[in-house]
Amino acid sequence: MLRRFLLAAAFVATAAAPAMAQCDTRFTFVNQSGAQVNEFYFGPSSNPNWGSDRLGQNVLPSGRQIMFDTGRSGAHDFKIVWANGQHAELMRINICTTSQIVATRSGIEAR
Repeated sequence: MLRRFLLAAAFVATAAAPAMAQCDTRFTFVNQSGAQVNEFYFGPSSNPNWGSDRLGQNVLPSGRQIMFDTGRSGAHDFKIVWANGQHAELMRINICTTSQIVATRSGIEAR
């Protein structure tokens, strides 16, 4: 009887674990800044390097959006560079609780 109980408890714990550990690492980058974004960088907060421009040869005009997937859970940093060369950074954003990174007239917001 005790053995059945322990097996049932182990099954419930195992079945519930993936649901708690899941994190949607996808997000939408939205440009509501009124200006063109020429460069977009993001990566884990633990990495001090920005890496490559995620827009590549493309740009993101104001009013447009694009989907990305960080591929990793946890805290991430974001950086944008507008066409005029000005830039903004947003640090230590939990990607598991963020569905949008928004470029605004005053910088970057996580929503």
